[in-house]
Amino acid sequence: MISPTFNIGARKEVPGYGTLYSAWRRGEPDKWFEFTDCEDPPAPRSKKWVLMISSQFGCAIGCRFCDAGKFGYRGNLTVEEILGQVRFVLSAHPELEAAKVPKLKVHIARMGEPTLNRAVLGALEVLGRSASLPGLLPSISTVAPRCDLSRRFLDDLIGVKDSYFGGGRFQLQFSVHSTDEEARRAVIPARKWTLEEIAAYGERWHKPGDRLITLNAALPKSIPFDPEVAARVFSPEKFLFKFTAVHNTQAADGAGLTNVWHEAPERISRLAAELERRGFTAIINPCLPAEVREGLSCGQLALSVSRGETSIEAFAL
Repeated sequence: MISPTFNIGARKEVPGYGTLYSAWRRGEPDKWFEFTDCEDPPAPRSKKWVLMISSQFGCAIGCRFCDAGKFGYRGNLTVEEILGQVRFVLSAHPELEAAKVPKLKVHIARMGEPTLNRAVLGALEVLGRSASLPGLLPSISTVAPRCDLSRRFLDDLIGVKDSYFGGGRFQLQFSVHSTDEEARRAVIPARKWTLEEIAAYGERWHKPGDRLITLNAALPKSIPFDPEVAARVFSPEKFLFKFTAVHNTQAADGAGLTNVWHEAPERISRLAAELERRGFTAIINPCLPAEVREGLSCGQLALSVSRGETSIEAFAL
């Protein structure tokens, strides 16, 4: 069954890496969003296929190094609009059989805070009930806003994960960015869970065979991070740490927080080593030159891309 969902305004293709799409809700051009269709070099799409999906028009959080909040919050995408992004990307590669891709990562993190949109849970349930994508690996990145809506979402997400994506088939990430609560407030201005609250949730979330919960720290040079505090709060049996660069977004440049690196700086290597000595898995995730140059990374938006209307249709899974 064919069901129209949104219009594609523009696309930016980066050979050997992926394609960025700008789209908007039909009849409401002020409600626009982006999604990406990427490889994970050096793996080809036939081995690992990464989709970065939006859940909101703009974002309600306003993190100081992310451009999505520059547009404010203009509403939530529907279940069909979220699934439509997945369907569109899959239909753009008729040469590939999505059912045979061993890792098909659907990362709900492009624009928006997913825990503020209940439609994300509905989309995950649809994907979970489908038997056509055995390699599907859903992924959600959240700052864990302190509000009833997000709390209920995260409580219910445990049931969705356990029902459809157990045994390591779901990836949950908290954007923590620092072990210092004052520094976290400076980077993420919204009210949010403390590190201790995230740790307590992880105790409820993690079941035998589940993936470790990722704690992401995009560290500007000025933001503190103390491995001793991290080890005191979190369990290496439930959590891992990932260090990422701060891409050159308009927001990060304006706030003086940009910290782009293609090889780990000495500070990042040292922090990762100290965490590993405490029993944690520590991932260092450098920038790819194409990500920085073409604006494909999380937090970057194609602000200068003109959006000329092109009709598309979403195809049912």
